[in-house]
Amino acid sequence: MFMEAGKQVLFLETATGLGTHRTHAIMECIPVDQEVFAKAPMYFKKALQEAESEWSQHASKAVIDTAAKGLRGSIPPNFPYLYIQFGYANGFVHVIDDEAKFDKDLGRQVVVGLLKLPAELMHKKQRADAPQVQASMAAAFRKQFAPFDWTKALV
Repeated sequence: MFMEAGKQVLFLETATGLGTHRTHAIMECIPVDQEVFAKAPMYFKKALQEAESEWSQHASKAVIDTAAKGLRGSIPPNFPYLYIQFGYANGFVHVIDDEAKFDKDLGRQVVVGLLKLPAELMHKKQRADAPQVQASMAAAFRKQFAPFDWTKALV
């Protein structure tokens, strides 16, 4: 869908509280221009290397390339993580040592920097749009996505 518009996609997944009753995951799909996409691995690798203190347990593995084993084979079960996938290829995963200290908006902050957006957007909490606006946006997305909707083949 985005490739037809000349864009590539960054997928971000932040998973915390795994193995507890407070499990939470956020997945984001961010279409970006080709030139931005080409720079993304460098930006994310640097950000992940600096993500936690120098005393973290997994400092030597701050950035794990998932090319060889995929996401599930790269980290142990029930470890909290931030995963960035570049298009439909591989990506990087960062094991979160201390969830209380880890900035759960790290992925968003890197994207804001990558897109050269105003710095104040890094920390701005997104407000929910009015229900009518959400419904309108959802309808527009469904229309755009319809030619690519693989779930129609399941029926």
